Amino acid sequence: MDKRIGQYNELIEAFDEGYELCYKYDSMPHQYGNEVLYQSEMHFLQAVGNSPNTTITAIASQLGKTTSACSQMVRKLRKKNLIVQERNENNNREYYLNLTEEGKEIYFAHEEFDKKCMMRTYECLDAFSDEEIQLYISIQKCLNKVFSKDVEENGVLGR
Repeated sequence: MDKRIGQYNELIEAFDEGYELCYKYDSMPHQYGNEVLYQSEMHFLQAVGNSPNTTITAIASQLGKTTSACSQMVRKLRKKNLIVQERNENNNREYYLNLTEEGKEIYFAHEEFDKKCMMRTYECLDAFSDEEIQLYISIQKCLNKVFSKDVEENGVLGR
């Protein structure tokens, strides 16, 4: 049993290391052409680029964010001239979001960067069999259930 607990601990330590690296990466600003953006800004820009003529409500739902948080992000990205809001002619209370020309340039540059990163990941994982990859996915899903339960039981909002 001690060996098994050691393996569990090693698994969680490796997970924590991966989490920390992802957190660092997401927290740092990235240069896109002449613009410096944080990951949250780029993810928002990417969501708008993937769904032209979308609304704040639709993006909020897609990203799992509040409409208030997304409205703040729209203001930031409008100031940087990356997004435009256009009133829906059939509904004066609704605005469509679209990328500006500069926003589109950043969007497409980021798409190319993402492809490069994914290829690096695929090449790294190529040493593993399909079965090993599927086993990892099963383990991660199991851990996600545990993490979700931890959040539910211990989170301030869950009380």
